[in-house]
Amino acid sequence: MQNIPMRNDSAEHDYEAGFGRIMWLSEQARLHGWRLSERQLIHEIVQRERAANIREKSSLPIIGSEVRSAAWNRGQADALRNLLRIQRESYD
Repeated sequence: MQNIPMRNDSAEHDYEAGFGRIMWLSEQARLHGWRLSERQLIHEIVQRERAANIREKSSLPIIGSEVRSAAWNRGQADALRNLLRIQRESYD
């Protein structure tokens, strides 16, 4: 996991929630025998980082149930990086 400076407890909570969500989904996928390719994982990492950058640069407030904070997206990106690392180590 990267050391990203958090501004407040809310951002840290969002980060942990995003990270945990991806790890939970990966466990569910593993139980069903599903697996993402390295290419798919990398694509998802890029998308999460892009969403985090957009959210950080935006001056608009976060409104709605489907709109997540930059910390949430960074947590998901870090979880996906963790999964990619684990997957690569299992091939070696």
